[in-house]
Amino acid sequence: MKIGILGFDFESPNKGCEALTYSFVNMLIECFGNDLKIINYSYGGLGAFPKQYPEIEFEIRRPQIKNPLDWKKIKDEMSTLDMILDVTFGDGFSDIYGKMWNATTDMLKELAIRSGKPLILLPQTYGPYKSPFLKMWAEHIVNRSYAAYSRDTASAMEMNIKCGGKVKVLTDMAFALPYDRGFYQIDDTKTNIGINVSALLWDSDYAKDNKFHLKVDYRSYISSLIKNLLEDDTYVIHLIPHVIAKKDYNAAENDVRPCAELKKVFLNDERVVCAPAFENPIEAKSYIANMDVFIGARMHATIGALSAGVATIPFAYSKKFKTMFGNLHYDYTIEARELDTEVALEQTQTYIKEYKALAEAAKDASKITKEKLGVLKKDMAHLGKTDI
Repeated sequence: MKIGILGFDFESPNKGCEALTYSFVNMLIECFGNDLKIINYSYGGLGAFPKQYPEIEFEIRRPQIKNPLDWKKIKDEMSTLDMILDVTFGDGFSDIYGKMWNATTDMLKELAIRSGKPLILLPQTYGPYKSPFLKMWAEHIVNRSYAAYSRDTASAMEMNIKCGGKVKVLTDMAFALPYDRGFYQIDDTKTNIGINVSALLWDSDYAKDNKFHLKVDYRSYISSLIKNLLEDDTYVIHLIPHVIAKKDYNAAENDVRPCAELKKVFLNDERVVCAPAFENPIEAKSYIANMDVFIGARMHATIGALSAGVATIPFAYSKKFKTMFGNLHYDYTIEARELDTEVALEQTQTYIKEYKALAEAAKDASKITKEKLGVLKKDMAHLGKTDI
């Protein structure tokens, strides 16, 4: 099988982006076996994947998207593939990250369509859009795709207004990320509470710009939560990063930095532990799987926790949390754009006390994700056997 992929990260400080890739490659193996050639249309590298999956042939194709002469080359190359699959990094099928970014990613999808080979839009978020033209282009791409899937109901409904129900609602592929709880030895005689501290929110100036329109003061929320939890001597607090910039400690989104800053505040309490700077998302999920409770603002960190059966409390700074977890009938999200700091803190602490009920709900939700992703694997396997 020769497979082209769009919108995947093979090496990224953001373990959530990598989690999509690891999960997807494992799904491809389940569907088609190991005899695969995967061409990644990307500007990045291949990271550790060639070593992790030595039986698969990986190739990078770096598009010269500003050069129209390269467009024909890409289209012709794509015409030799069996299929092309796109995930747009989970939430990049939108112009919220800039019109040029959106146009660049859409051009690759357009070339895939014109190659004559089936384009599958994997489970992702569609929109929002500010530009009417870019929204129309997105609707065109969806309509011309072989199949289109969403990870949430809301964006699928919006896209389906002009796409005749083409977008099928499933869930995020990162729910299928493998893990090994035994990779870490963590004392299970205590109640282990993991807190993913997001540098994105930690560095956002609540008093000034508050670009996420939160009612919760994130720094105050995290600091107060740790302080309150330490009043119970049966709790151990694990500060867990999920965006890890090993080469640049001061990088804008390096979660390791706020974790270290918080550890300094609670330096004299050995019950506050900094988790390792993980090499890959499988290591991160394997660590998180040892928690009794997990509170996180990085969505893929909470996906990892939930799919490992951990009592999970997502800290939602955007609507994507509510719609995705709502599809799984998991209703324990902290809505940071709706609740003030004190109410969010009280609600979080209540959920922690009820963590066994949350863990049961997490297991039920995880069963739903397996069913939904089973649909995707079945559809992909069918396409692999179809002469198109």
